Amino acid sequence: MKKELEMAINKNNHTKFASLGVVLAIAIGFAGIATAQNLTGGAVQVSANEIDLQPLTNTAVFSGNAEVIQAGNVLRSARFRVQYTADGAIERIVTDSEIFFTSPSERVRANRGEFNAAANTISFFGNVVLSQGQNVVTGEELRINTVTRATFMKSGQGRVKGVFFPSSTPK
Repeated sequence: MKKELEMAINKNNHTKFASLGVVLAIAIGFAGIATAQNLTGGAVQVSANEIDLQPLTNTAVFSGNAEVIQAGNVLRSARFRVQYTADGAIERIVTDSEIFFTSPSERVRANRGEFNAAANTISFFGNVVLSQGQNVVTGEELRINTVTRATFMKSGQGRVKGVFFPSSTPK
């Protein structure tokens, strides 16, 4: 299966099987690891207990300990649902289960998440914890613009809370 997938990706055509390759590679954009629909971050490793490609609805579902790894960045959730166009471009990636993102300098944990290609945003929802070094910010929604890297955190009820250590530097 892995060799067949690599062959389909290397052919660079727009068949449904090649679209799966695009979906696998672009899923990494959900985590902000690379810009949307760009593979500049190197090889993408995807694993899940099941991958269900549904070409009639332009959907791919990665379920069962789904994990995406690229250049030291890791995105994990029980399930990712990827919606893509007929030519393989990603429209939206959604997880309704707990999601974890780790990079060499940042970590995010939330109850669910969504990547929206048209809006160039990654959003994390529910009990969001963002940490960088020793610095920690918590809230109910975290939104990151994948183009500008602008970040917005809000709380549903109550306040956004943070603990900052001025001498803390990301590693």
